[in-house]
Amino acid sequence: MSTSPLISGDYSCDPRLVELLYTSDPYALSTQLSDDQIRLLLPSLTWLAMQKIPKSHRILQSAYLVKIINRFNQTDDVIQLLDCNFQAISHESKKLQRARLKSNNPSSIDTSEFGQATVQERCLIVTSLLLVSSSGTKTTKCPYCKTNQQQEQQLFDDQTYMEYLGDLMCILLLELSSLFKFETFVPQLLHSKYGYYYLFRLLLNIPSISLTLIETVVRTSSSLCGTAATEIDHARYQLVLTYVKLYPNYKNRILRLCFQRKTLLLILLELFDESTVNILTSVLTDIKHRHWFNKYMKQHNHQELIRTLLTKLFTFYKKQTNLAPTILKICGILHIHCDVKFTQSELSQLLMILTSMSNITLALSFLMIVPTLIESVEQTVIQWLKHSLEKDVSEKLLMIGIFCSANYLEPLNAIVSNTLGFNCVIRPGTFTHLRNLLTQTVFTTDILIQRFPLIPVTKNLSTSKQSSHAFLPAHFICHLLSSGSCNLHHVNMNKWIYDQILLCVEPVHPIMLTLINEYVRACLRQDYPWHLDPIYSKDIEDFFNDNPKITLITTKTLLLLYLLSYDEQVLKIIPTSTNIQRYPRKLFDLIPMPYLAIKLTDENYSSIAPQLGRLMMEQFPYVFLADHVLYLEADRFHPQDDQLLLDVLANTLENGISRKQAEQWRRLWFRAYAVSGQQLTLKTARVLLKNSSLTYDSLCSDPNCLLRFPHSLYNYSPIIQIILFIMRELLIASRYQFDRFINLKQQQQSADLIRINDLKPEQLKESLIHAQEGLVIQILLDALDEYDKIASSAACRELQGVICSFIHQMFISNPVLAKLVHLQGYESQLIKPMIYSVPSAHICLDFIPQMLSSNDLNKQIFAFELITELAQFYPIKRALLVTKLSLQVYATLLRVLPFESRIRFFCRTYRFLTNLSSIFPPLTQYSIFVLQQAARACSLPPSSLPKLTWSSDDLSSPRNIGV
Repeated sequence: MSTSPLISGDYSCDPRLVELLYTSDPYALSTQLSDDQIRLLLPSLTWLAMQKIPKSHRILQSAYLVKIINRFNQTDDVIQLLDCNFQAISHESKKLQRARLKSNNPSSIDTSEFGQATVQERCLIVTSLLLVSSSGTKTTKCPYCKTNQQQEQQLFDDQTYMEYLGDLMCILLLELSSLFKFETFVPQLLHSKYGYYYLFRLLLNIPSISLTLIETVVRTSSSLCGTAATEIDHARYQLVLTYVKLYPNYKNRILRLCFQRKTLLLILLELFDESTVNILTSVLTDIKHRHWFNKYMKQHNHQELIRTLLTKLFTFYKKQTNLAPTILKICGILHIHCDVKFTQSELSQLLMILTSMSNITLALSFLMIVPTLIESVEQTVIQWLKHSLEKDVSEKLLMIGIFCSANYLEPLNAIVSNTLGFNCVIRPGTFTHLRNLLTQTVFTTDILIQRFPLIPVTKNLSTSKQSSHAFLPAHFICHLLSSGSCNLHHVNMNKWIYDQILLCVEPVHPIMLTLINEYVRACLRQDYPWHLDPIYSKDIEDFFNDNPKITLITTKTLLLLYLLSYDEQVLKIIPTSTNIQRYPRKLFDLIPMPYLAIKLTDENYSSIAPQLGRLMMEQFPYVFLADHVLYLEADRFHPQDDQLLLDVLANTLENGISRKQAEQWRRLWFRAYAVSGQQLTLKTARVLLKNSSLTYDSLCSDPNCLLRFPHSLYNYSPIIQIILFIMRELLIASRYQFDRFINLKQQQQSADLIRINDLKPEQLKESLIHAQEGLVIQILLDALDEYDKIASSAACRELQGVICSFIHQMFISNPVLAKLVHLQGYESQLIKPMIYSVPSAHICLDFIPQMLSSNDLNKQIFAFELITELAQFYPIKRALLVTKLSLQVYATLLRVLPFESRIRFFCRTYRFLTNLSSIFPPLTQYSIFVLQQAARACSLPPSSLPKLTWSSDDLSSPRNIGV
């Protein structure tokens, strides 16, 4: 019995076709399939029969299967095809392919005699045609477009050979599947008139390649395929639809491939069911795929598809209520990003879903992007919201309420987007009415404040992508603090804020700076009778004691920022309020401020670095001394045991140590200072002065007391360097203490501050600071002079380098000190070391004229000794001018001084006259004249006069000149 399959229309898509082909049960085939269906499977059934039956015994075995296939006239043709020499066909096809490539003539296949050709020749022709498109020749424009091979295309479009070619292709793919490339011959067949028929036959007869075949069909389609715009697109669409019906287990896999390739959207919408909801959600969530979806809808105006899609969604909800979040997400994206307008019936369905949900936050978020939902049922929705709030209030719901009341649309957008699972924008125009309704009836201030304890702190709060919305609880608290709601309703926030600071990590989120500033202001606001409690000092002290050294740096940095900000605000309001308590000084001693100052340059702290750096510079400027940083860069940082360092210092005071041990102690001390800071400074001072009751404030009040350490320590220059580093810290801290005291007095407008000669407080402060710092330098110079008398020259030079380096730093930071120290004077034998070891000593040239004009002879003598060494070391123009002036003053003094004073003056300063000829040769004649005048004034015989030396023109050895 022979039947011909329909050329147009739908072929049977019964999944039993594939199942029965797998089983090859003759009885099931004959009873469950029609003849038309069996005809479609004829090539594969015949191939299976011939696989089981040897050629010489075909009639002897599986007679029933053979009986079924023999009912068709085409069976003999199929058997002839199976009897071909496929190895020879493969060899000849490859040979023809190489010849075509070599001659670049793909049209060398003659298909006009296909009807008269033998079976072997027919197989060779079709194989060659399929390989022409697979060879990638130049005549093939692209694998997805029509080729120029018109002659070959006519054969596939010939209705006469359509059935035969379908059988032949099935046989070829069964026997020579490895010879063909699906990516190229599949588009070739699709471009033929009966491409759907050929590929459909292949899907049915060769299940092993069906998945690869249909995936190739999907991959070679365009983004708008499936719209039936062309016959080829329609063929692809029908093929995929047919395959999904034949192989339902692969439906999700094929639909996901369509999603990935952004093609065949119509398939996704038609086969949309509960199992493919996630695929549609992925299409609408991704920006690129959503653009593809919108483009498809706009070009084809498939409004009916959208209505059908929404109807299916509501049907799914009735079956599975747990799909509500996904349904709302899809509807929200369609409304916001695809401009879908809901009908009244659809709005009613959505409202029913919202009011039956347990997730009130999700429902409210959806209401905000579709505020038209409640236009006619406002009171019903409000009552539902109030009732839900009485049962449970989540963290997000509270934040939605506070952002609505504050009209903060940006964070509100962020939290709504986070809740719904896609980026959305709340439109102010349509949202205004809903916001007013919520703030007046649902999210009142009283409700928000009462629900505050429900908000949990954010773990690992930072600016990392993982916590992009984690700042919202802190943002909520900031609003409560800035609005004064906490002060009005007597709500303490100190525990929550302290816990949040403890849970912050790098990189620091900018919201923490705002949170700390708002909290400090709320604690000290003067326009409210009730104030928030600050973070308890006991909690902060326990934290630093439990986490010593350099652990939890982020938390320590934020606590330091809080303490400094609080202290700054307290100082501003102390004059108007006497009951404000400040944090004790010992808290700051526990903080590793020098190490935290280094962290300010880290990108992770960029959000708080400007304010924290300013506060540290204003209140603790000495933490920016860079000496310890040099050692942290040179060596890997390892926190040292402070007590071990102090024990070594105490042993040094009693028994002494070696030079190498002292140098090692210095390096370790600097490294430990980065962590311990003021604490190590105070402990070191206590050991040096043997005073365990010493406090840091007492050190700042009298820094000079630090220099009362045992004189034996001057034998260890490395230790002296540490002591002078501490001295610099104390002097800077003392200056800040003066500043704070003066500012406090000025704010209080008190008359307690003593005024001397009507000096202003600022001038008095500078005078006290200069006197204090000048005294330190004088003590060091005296100590250096005493040490020079008892120590070796090498040890003295080493100590001189350390002390003079300290003096140079003092002169650079405050040039007035140089003038003060030299006006006070010091031992003459220290002038030369000072000039040679203090590079900034050249500034003394500026005030030598003032010293010369003094009425004090000792000060004038010191000035001449000083200019002698300065001119020797700095023979510059400025020194020449000062020297000329000094010569004139010298001559004047010789005339006006009494005889005894004149003798003492000349004996101390004659080197000034004798050295001028070698320093400044142009002044030689004048210096000789003054020297002669001195001889006469002092009644000295010429033989007792000193020799005058000067340098020759070639700068060789000086020669003596008789006066």
